[in-house]
Amino acid sequence: MASGRPTRWPTFAALAIALIALAVGLVGWFRPAPRSNQPAPKPAYTDQQTADAKAKVCAAFGQVDRALSVANALPSSSDALVTSLNIRQVFDVGSRHLLATLAEEPATPDDLATAVRKQASTLEEALIDYQDGLSNSDPEMRPVVDANTAATNTIRQLCK
Repeated sequence: MASGRPTRWPTFAALAIALIALAVGLVGWFRPAPRSNQPAPKPAYTDQQTADAKAKVCAAFGQVDRALSVANALPSSSDALVTSLNIRQVFDVGSRHLLATLAEEPATPDDLATAVRKQASTLEEALIDYQDGLSNSDPEMRPVVDANTAATNTIRQLCK
């Protein structure tokens, strides 16, 4: 085979290697990064940061708790619609206030943060149930009322 033409197999081999490299590069480029099964570590906070966060979250809870007490203590002779709307407004604004304060205070101790989230969640759920025409005496409301009471008691204990 000593013809004057060069063989083409090195060209085809180089082209095949280039195509394989291109395919491997594209697969690597579009392949999602592997996810770690471990959660991201929680940042470490100083004792002072934790105490400050706890104080702010407990103060926010105290505000919401007092607002609920005031709304529930309106004289029975007042307009029932006004009383109902006032309580619903406290539930709405109170739940958002608790969650916003919690979001601003990442150093809040985990047990307190969990209880505050539960409190806000039950306030929101109760608000929806009230909007749906339910009242505290309805059996469907019992789990929400009980969960709210448990969260409130937990927060009061943690905020002492």
